[in-house]
Amino acid sequence: MTTVCIICFNNHSEDDCPDFVSSSKMSGIEKKPASTLTRNLSKVLLSLPTHIQMRRCDDTITFSPTIRILKTTIIGPFEGRFIPEDKLTTPPRNGFLVKIFRENGNNLVLDAQDERKNNWCCLIPPARTSQEINCLLFQRKCKLYAKVVRTILATESLSIWYASNYAKAIGMPETPDGSPLALYGKTGRMIFR
Repeated sequence: MTTVCIICFNNHSEDDCPDFVSSSKMSGIEKKPASTLTRNLSKVLLSLPTHIQMRRCDDTITFSPTIRILKTTIIGPFEGRFIPEDKLTTPPRNGFLVKIFRENGNNLVLDAQDERKNNWCCLIPPARTSQEINCLLFQRKCKLYAKVVRTILATESLSIWYASNYAKAIGMPETPDGSPLALYGKTGRMIFR
């Protein structure tokens, strides 16, 4: 089975994608703590891009853009407290396991419980259905990113799921509900995953 890169839809891994460098990227804007008040703010809030709003209701966090985010935008990298997978003692936040695969087999998992140690990307909620998916998580070298797979309007919330190759590696289904995921490649043709 060939590997299809979710960045450019050619037959190679995301690590080898020449289009990654030229993709538009949306990362957080790290603000330097200016006072003792900001030192205790979460890294999530400090890294939040100016055109993304965070909403919190009880234990649920959502992120919505204030402007349209175009398809093919790369979000990331995910920065946070990554620990050896055998040291994870609490279940992943929202049941969404985020793992960095390393060549030596000492894989790391994200401990997303402490907002002071993770940037905003680490808390994007997982999609519940294939129709909700607008971002796909993938690993490039030893960093994690998300690719926006359809234009996200200012009225929508970001919802993430695993890219096909990443889902297989992590032992998760390709979509949360088992329905096929329709993606559109560079040529505009539909690619079902």
